[in-house]
Amino acid sequence: MRRNLSRSENLYAGEMRTQAVRMCMVRGGVDPDALDAAFTAVLADHPSLRSRLEQDAEGSFLSPLKPDELPRLTVRPDGPDALVQEWNTPLPLGGPLVRAVLLTGADEDTVLLGADHAICDGRSATALLFRIWQYYTEIKAGTHPAGRPVREDWPAAIDDRLAPVTEADVAAYVQARRDRAEGAPVAALPYLAARSGEVAPEQGRTQSRRLRLTAAETAGLLAFARTAEVSVHGLVGAAVLAAVRSGLPAEYAGHRLACVSTVDLRERVEPPLSREVMVPAASWYQDLVDVPAGADLVVLGRRLAAGLSAAVDRGDPALELQSLDRLLATPQLLAASVVMTNIGRVTLPPCPPGLEIVDMRGFAVSSKAPSFLQSGPVLASLTTVRDRFRVELPYSTECFTEAQMDAVHDQVRATLREFADRAPVPAG
Repeated sequence: MRRNLSRSENLYAGEMRTQAVRMCMVRGGVDPDALDAAFTAVLADHPSLRSRLEQDAEGSFLSPLKPDELPRLTVRPDGPDALVQEWNTPLPLGGPLVRAVLLTGADEDTVLLGADHAICDGRSATALLFRIWQYYTEIKAGTHPAGRPVREDWPAAIDDRLAPVTEADVAAYVQARRDRAEGAPVAALPYLAARSGEVAPEQGRTQSRRLRLTAAETAGLLAFARTAEVSVHGLVGAAVLAAVRSGLPAEYAGHRLACVSTVDLRERVEPPLSREVMVPAASWYQDLVDVPAGADLVVLGRRLAAGLSAAVDRGDPALELQSLDRLLATPQLLAASVVMTNIGRVTLPPCPPGLEIVDMRGFAVSSKAPSFLQSGPVLASLTTVRDRFRVELPYSTECFTEAQMDAVHDQVRATLREFADRAPVPAG
């Protein structure tokens, strides 16, 4: 019994594996036994979570784990570096594709969920965490049904759900991508840590510089975006691109920058795909832009937002996946200075009785840093939780230095606060 990976899923099955990590910070004392039972119940819902990733001459595929190989909740004491160490713990090769950890603290516990990107995306990983909390609540209340059936059917890949296209459609799309790539080369932030050897392995391979606005700043940013007729996604993209431009050496002044925005295809297939279906269902759109020093970031933000909207309306993200083999043969077509994911506004899971879920974080973590390269994109994960906008900037300490990421964080935060300060004052 096996389920072959699709063309797009194979992107995540190589040497550099990534996992979608989601974390909840909880007060009140989480019951480890109830959480383990909830995690086990979720595994029964999804055959992908009870699978391993294997390869043979035909390619990569999923195959079932044996009953004694199924993952269980790991419980460990919290500590100063415990969370960083946990999100840097890779999923075992040939083992489960999901892991759950409870870090117990004196005043606050942290629940971490990590799932391999070969079987999920950011939205399905978030939905999975929500479902665990739902089952936890039912188990504590004694209302969770016993003897629920174990689901055995693997979900179809997003590739198999896309509307069919002709060979002429694919050829025309790839040629259009090549035409767009003509001109100035793309620049990305230099990997100064890899070049200088300034690596901090004791802090974990992946760190995340977290940018958080206050509720008032978030309201101001939204009001400014409405008045300026630009999306927040476009404004943040412009701010991060400008920060990357500031970190480039002088010799890259004539280069373009590439902003890659992920696009969720779940609601763009027929029938629409629920967020709880455990498949990676994201594509992307690459926009190539000139970002000179002192660029008008509102104008740039409008350009990014308009380009993304037009691409989605044309159906480009679906064609991106359907043309993947040819695009991969020309790496410059996938160059990126910034990669942005946008989960949007997230409502925290309903709190089980006696608990208070006070915060949630999420981003992707790679099992191996591409430090053999000279430069690479800044990753930015956008979300709004409890009316506070935040941007996670995960990075490898083997690639970027702390000073580089501090500079990006500080410049983007200053830019977003400036936008918020320019919001119109409400009448009255």
